[in-house]
Amino acid sequence: MRMTIEKLAGLIGEGRGLGAGDHYKPWEQITRKRASPFSNLNIVPVPHLTRLAHFLSRGEREFGLLLWWLGAEDVREQYPLWPWPHRQPLEQIAPHASGMPQHPGMAALAEEAGIRLGRYPGLNVPVILSLDLLATIPTTAGPHRLVGFSCKPRALFHAAASRSRLRERLELDRRYCAAAGIRHRLVHPEQISQTLVVQLHWLAPIMPKGELELLIQGQTYQAYLAHIAPMIYELPAHQASCSAAGMVGWSEEQGQQALRLALWYQHIDVDLSQPVNLTRVLKSGGISLRQEFREQWFGGQK
Repeated sequence: MRMTIEKLAGLIGEGRGLGAGDHYKPWEQITRKRASPFSNLNIVPVPHLTRLAHFLSRGEREFGLLLWWLGAEDVREQYPLWPWPHRQPLEQIAPHASGMPQHPGMAALAEEAGIRLGRYPGLNVPVILSLDLLATIPTTAGPHRLVGFSCKPRALFHAAASRSRLRERLELDRRYCAAAGIRHRLVHPEQISQTLVVQLHWLAPIMPKGELELLIQGQTYQAYLAHIAPMIYELPAHQASCSAAGMVGWSEEQGQQALRLALWYQHIDVDLSQPVNLTRVLKSGGISLRQEFREQWFGGQK
């Protein structure tokens, strides 16, 4: 649909690109009228949120899920890079950051870089670009509170010429983040093993954060973990879970739900980069794997 001033004002007025957590509304949203022959568009639930996430590619969806598994407090997809001066992104999540100098906006950054910023057809308004993913990082996990991610297939990136539109877009993403004091990462979906991706989809706890916290912090779940700990590397996982569930008065189904939560949060140390079969004994290594990824994507390493 052709953009008009009225439509643009309406999108901004309804809060597109603003908020955080369940209150966030991505700038780019998938509708029945929107389709792509090149990307796998997805409207899916994600851990800890009741809202549905709008991913414009399979790679964005998979990397977003990885960020949740690594412990991101929030992941906002299709985050708008406003072309005009505006409040810094950090101010939306950190009240103490109020009073920071305004972000100069993408129009000024593009002009400084000598990169043409397109305009909506028939309008003298720059196109509002969006960053694939903006993750809120726990203060204990890295030096930056926010990390921006541009997710592009490796082959597409390497095939692009230095002055191609794809490379220019990535440079604009980088400059926007730099002006906001946000660490920027270029990521490729191929950097995540499909085995890990499949298991994260299987284990992802699609429940509101409050419900999850009540369950995990509850005495019964903690007792379940204490009972299963001495058995998990000696017995098949399903058998160990059934035994631990019985000891705390849970059904087999409740035990299986608790086991999936324990695997997702690594309350039971299991290597999810290797195929997990609950009819077999599990292997450790997940905690070190997750820490390695946290340092790579949240910390200071490049």
